[in-house]
Amino acid sequence: MSLASKLKLLKLDYNVRRVRVIFLRDYPKLPTPSGLIDARRGDEVELPRWQARILKDQGYVDFREQQVDIDYVNRYHFKERKSSGASQLIGIPQDFYFKAGELVGKLNIVIRENPSHALLRDREITEKNIIDIAEARLSKILRLVYSESRDIVEKVTPEEFALFNYMLNAVEQWRSYIKSIARGDLSG
Repeated sequence: MSLASKLKLLKLDYNVRRVRVIFLRDYPKLPTPSGLIDARRGDEVELPRWQARILKDQGYVDFREQQVDIDYVNRYHFKERKSSGASQLIGIPQDFYFKAGELVGKLNIVIRENPSHALLRDREITEKNIIDIAEARLSKILRLVYSESRDIVEKVTPEEFALFNYMLNAVEQWRSYIKSIARGDLSG
C-alpha cells in the first residue's frame, strides 16, 4: 500500500473515531451509528468525530475534548526546536497534525467572516510552525531510519510512523539492491 493511501486511511480513522460531546440544545431522534437517540440539553454522548463536527457547526453540541488553539501549536513548536539531540524526538499527541489542521481551518473561517491583520498573522505563524515541526521531525525520523532504530513508536504520530516504515522499507530495499550488486549479481 502506498504512503498516500495509508495517510488517507489514518485521516478516515480520525474522522470516524468517537469523541465525547455535550448537547447544548435538544435533538430528538438523532441518528447515530448505534441507532436513534433522543438527545437532551446537557446530555453527554460519544459520536463519530465527523458527526460531532456537523452538530457543532449547527450549534447542537460542544466538544468535551481539549480544543486546540494557537498556543497548542506554539508549545510543540518550541519543544521540538529546543529538544536536545539531532535525532531526539519529543512526544507529541497522536492526533497533533489533524488537530493542528482543524485549527487552521477554523482560522480560515474566522478570517473569511471577519478579516483582520492580527488573524492573518496568527494563521501565517500557525501554518509556519506546523511546517517547521513537521520538517524538524522529518529530519529526525530520517536519521532514525538510517540508524534502523525502532524505539520511536510512543513518540510519533500514526502518520509519522507510516512514513518511518515506508522509508525504512525503501532503505532496506536499497541496501539489498546494493549488496546484490556488490556480490556481482546483475541478473535481476
